[in-house]
Parts: sequence; C-alpha cells; structure tokens
Amino acid sequence: MTVLNYPDAYLAKYCTVDRETRAFDEVDLLGTFSTAWRNRLAVLKTYILACLENQADAEDLFTAKLASYRKEFDSMLAQARGATPDESGNTLIFNVPLERA
Repeated sequence: MTVLNYPDAYLAKYCTVDRETRAFDEVDLLGTFSTAWRNRLAVLKTYILACLENQADAEDLFTAKLASYRKEFDSMLAQARGATPDESGNTLIFNVPLERA
C-alpha cells in the first residue's frame, strides 16, 4: 500500500509502492524539502514514472499526461526550492548567484 494519496483517478492504479519509493529517492536527490513539499513532488514524480513505464506510443493518454505532469513538476520544484529554509532557518525567496565581470 502506498504512503501518499493520488488524486488522478486514471493514474492512481499505476502508482505502486515501487514507483512511489523510486519517486521519493529521485526527489531526495534534488534537495532537502519540507515534508509537505517532498510529498507533493513525490506524487508528481510517481505520476511521471507511471506514465513513462506505461506509454505505448506518442499519441496515447500516458504521453499527454506525462507532458502535463513534467511541466507541473518543474513548476512545483521551483516553488519548493524557494520555500525551503536555508541553514540559518530563513526561508529563501530568491536565490540568484552574482558574478563579478
């Protein structure tokens, strides 16, 4: 039984414990996030893995959902990174590297 709730009724049956575990592992490689953000990202990553492993051709529903969930994952990842506290406990709003020319 999976830990997370999967609201996409079509993909929920493809969200297995194995895919969820791999999703958590992949999210953890991207950084340290609060539990809420980690869970949100893991749900989207599980959907992405399910789509990748079940798509049969470039025109099926898995392919359409894959594109949508990848876009949503990228957006959510940016938000999660912006909301993650730094070492001093302050929440970073922007992280822009500055270089001297």
